[in-house]
Amino acid sequence: EEFVAREHLLVSSQGFIGITDEGLANLGLSRQVCASTTHFAALPFLLKGSQAVATIPAHAARRIAEFTGLQLLPCPLALPRYPIELGWRTSPQTDPLLVKVREAIVESFALTYSPPSGD
Repeated sequence: EEFVAREHLLVSSQGFIGITDEGLANLGLSRQVCASTTHFAALPFLLKGSQAVATIPAHAARRIAEFTGLQLLPCPLALPRYPIELGWRTSPQTDPLLVKVREAIVESFALTYSPPSGD
């Protein structure tokens, strides 16, 4: 109840709706967004001195709290994980350095990423 009652800062590349809105909608709830930004880096300036909250990935929240003294709280919603995506040009890569970088990135994901089971 307290989470929904507070004003929220939305962090979204589209700037209109975020994963938190989707999680709340699944529960028949909604939130009041007082401001929106596309960058985590703006949050300290928007949050300081307010009672607003922002729901962001834990790794980003830990760092922001560590550097700013803002309070870090667990998210009261069960939210899905964000997908990890990688894109590059589909035209043939002839630069050997770019080919090597792409192969290293793909190999890195293959070694560290375990897809969720069941889907």
